[in-house]
Amino acid sequence: MGIIWTIMAMIIIGSFIGGLTNSLAIKMLFRPYKQKYIGKWKIPFTPGVIPKRRATLAKQLGRLVSDHLVTMDSIQNKLEEPKLKKQVQTQLQIEWEKFLSKSITVQELMDRFRLPVNKEKILNQFGDMAVQQYEAFIKKNRHTKLKKILSTISQEEKEQLVDGVISYAHQKALSVLTSSQTKYQMERIILNYAESKGFFGNMILSMFSSEDLAEKIQHLLIHYIKSDDGYQTFQRLIQQEWSEWEGKDLAHFSYILESATVKTKIHHLARTSIPIDQWMNKDIQSILQPFSKTIHKQVLPFLVDSLFDKLHQQLPQILKQLEMNRMVEEQVASFPIERIEQMMLSISKKELKWITYLGAFLGGVIGLIQGFLFVGLG
Repeated sequence: MGIIWTIMAMIIIGSFIGGLTNSLAIKMLFRPYKQKYIGKWKIPFTPGVIPKRRATLAKQLGRLVSDHLVTMDSIQNKLEEPKLKKQVQTQLQIEWEKFLSKSITVQELMDRFRLPVNKEKILNQFGDMAVQQYEAFIKKNRHTKLKKILSTISQEEKEQLVDGVISYAHQKALSVLTSSQTKYQMERIILNYAESKGFFGNMILSMFSSEDLAEKIQHLLIHYIKSDDGYQTFQRLIQQEWSEWEGKDLAHFSYILESATVKTKIHHLARTSIPIDQWMNKDIQSILQPFSKTIHKQVLPFLVDSLFDKLHQQLPQILKQLEMNRMVEEQVASFPIERIEQMMLSISKKELKWITYLGAFLGGVIGLIQGFLFVGLG
């Protein structure tokens, strides 16, 4: 009976030592996390295997990922899959439909993306562009006849243009004649003329003052200009002048066309013709809606194709700049050992437990053999 208890004791002791040894070996893979000291003496096997070899592990994992897992060929093969491209295209089209279903103004969109909008700057840019286009046109057609430039205009439009010039000149002449400044100039001219004629001039001034004479002359001129005969005279003179203008190059009118006044007028006209506030407060969906079908069927697929082609071309450079191995190495090196231990144990907890049981079993077998040897050699 004592022999059996001896053998049982050896089996139990062997199982305990074997299980404990394997369990301790597993724990020593991770623990202790840091070096341990007794005084200045470093305790052997501290830290654990993985914490101690962490830098080497990080470097090897980085090399493994960059050389064998996330390689240029594997990513390029993935980019070439029609399924992936189709998924991206479908998702982009869904997002486009969601965008169209919303209501957002141009101003709100600019604010959302933090794009400052300077309305005055935009208006000035439009004005500058209009002046630049005008200057380029004048420069290009300096030696072109006015008649050729106006050849694209119909006869009716030409007549309307000439009539507009006649009407403008007629109104301008009336405006000049009716001004007090013109009357004052007439008085001075009459006075100077009378003084230059000596006695005869003084006699006329004794009968009529220069102011009266200027007023009468001004009234007669205004009356004539307003009459049908006066208007027809303007019309005939301007039409004759227009016929001469049509045969001349634009360079002949450069003193007018290239003047700062004309350019300022064009700049102002361009600025005032742009409804910037109306544009900024308009729903961008209403602007894009007429092009929705084209964007959905042509533009978005083209953008996806272009994106994938660009990624395919730039992939070597992108991977080189990413330095995948270094990135993985840095991530592993900065990963908490506690978290690595938890992750490894959660993955292989069952297997590690069976390793412990196997150690206990082997320890029990060794204890059994030792018991038989102990009894046999008794």
